[in-house]
Amino acid sequence: MMFRGYNGFGGCFGYGDGFFGPWMMMGTGVLLLAAVIIVAVILFRMASPKKKDDGSLELLKLRYAKGEISEEEYLKMKKVLGK
Repeated sequence: MMFRGYNGFGGCFGYGDGFFGPWMMMGTGVLLLAAVIIVAVILFRMASPKKKDDGSLELLKLRYAKGEISEEEYLKMKKVLGK
């Protein structure tokens, strides 16, 4: 009986050209890395606080109340802000 490969199976389970060869190991590594990245991104988005309003509408209201801008300018700027 002749010794075949590192484990006696002709390289099927080692570093040979069989089913579990280098391409299978590389593909598994890439999938595992992609899964880790996706989970990290999801966890980061869940942990980060939601961006709050920057106060631009409040500033616009204050300028209108002080009389710095007219009603037309106020309505135009409010529309631009999308509020």
